[in-house]
Amino acid sequence: KDGLGQFGGILFASYINNQFDADPKRWRMKASISMDAASFLELLTPLFPGHFLLIASVANVGKNISFLAASASRAAIHKSFAIHENLADITAKTGSQCIVGSLLGTSLGLSIAAYAGGHYESVLLCFSVCSAASLTATYFSMRPVTLTTLSLSRLDAVLDHYVSSEMVLTPSEVML
Repeated sequence: KDGLGQFGGILFASYINNQFDADPKRWRMKASISMDAASFLELLTPLFPGHFLLIASVANVGKNISFLAASASRAAIHKSFAIHENLADITAKTGSQCIVGSLLGTSLGLSIAAYAGGHYESVLLCFSVCSAASLTATYFSMRPVTLTTLSLSRLDAVLDHYVSSEMVLTPSEVML
């Protein structure tokens, strides 16, 4: 199952190729959704013990896709914060924040696991709440990210805005 997950991640990366730079915020969100969906699939494995290998393999593919999309989009997001050629410093600081977040998340997870007490329904409920909170946090963490590059989709949005607004130039204005 681990090998299939890694192979699926490789296929995903080769298929998506260079699209991560075009819209890193969207890919970061997709990575979070993929991780939550894969984790949910893992939670379903006890319900279908005869299909454990299939479900766990698909979940591992989802997790590898999530890891690849998150790391690829993270590079572009870090670059957007590095306004003084300090990409290494930004990367180190976000890495430290991730470690603190991981420690807090592990502590919270242990507390929630004690609360759930091994009851499957409680585990699903806790996962749903934590997943919604995680996706919400990811969404709000992407809002302040300002991308300074002009991808085709952003160029299209800019041109659409100017074409649909009052700022359209007449041919005589263009000649000036």
